[in-house]
Amino acid sequence: MRIAIVEDHAAEREQIAAMCADYFGHGHGGDMVCDSFADAGSFIASWRKKRYDLLLLDCYLTDDEASPHAATGLDIAQLLRRQDDDCAIVFITSSSDFAVLGYEVQASGYLLKPVDRKTFDATMERVGKQLESRFPSAHPGTARTPGTVNPNWHVAFGNPAITMDRRLIVCALSNAHYVEFTFSDGTRTRIRTNFSDVEQRLTVFDDFYRTARGVLVNFDYVSGIVNAQFVMKGGRRIPITKTMVTSTCRAYAEYTFTRMRTED
Repeated sequence: MRIAIVEDHAAEREQIAAMCADYFGHGHGGDMVCDSFADAGSFIASWRKKRYDLLLLDCYLTDDEASPHAATGLDIAQLLRRQDDDCAIVFITSSSDFAVLGYEVQASGYLLKPVDRKTFDATMERVGKQLESRFPSAHPGTARTPGTVNPNWHVAFGNPAITMDRRLIVCALSNAHYVEFTFSDGTRTRIRTNFSDVEQRLTVFDDFYRTARGVLVNFDYVSGIVNAQFVMKGGRRIPITKTMVTSTCRAYAEYTFTRMRTED
């Protein structure tokens, strides 16, 4: 695995490099090459010669208010995406507010400063799974398909009722008197039921959110936000009502950071 760290503070750069060496040096991801950079220019010069699998990127890269035009981490990420570089990007930030902007470049995660080892390891574990496969898989748990349901996680809709594991629901879309559920394995089920009932019962869980009229998404299957649309793992795009873009992005950012803080 080829890793790049771009961080202007030497102590923080060395800390992240040490965490990478320790984590990936203990059987996570196989052989590792880690390059560190103090600024955008040196990283880009190296990137033009060799690409990376994972980029750990400071959001701001400078504390110098006299340099308002200095390249930021977001500038670097946007450059890579314009060049169709799909490396995993993890932002290093002192504020969760930056996360809203980061979704347009499909960031794989965020590390809040000061970075602690527990959060770092949890983030690298998630990123490692993304690198193993760019396609969705069943949500962690014993259930693997919509028909194999752990009773502790089941929901049932329609009459007669169809039972499913809510953790495997990627999105739910209203269509006339029906609701179409898409699952993590790519299968879909169309059920005759009231969408308001589906919305009411699923949005009590933090991972489900209404992005537009008749549209629910599971935040666990979102890989980014582009042009007022959620990009789901696997590439499907789900619309966000224009008046709800800011609130939706913020809700997703808050959900992501809450998970980062609470996961073991």
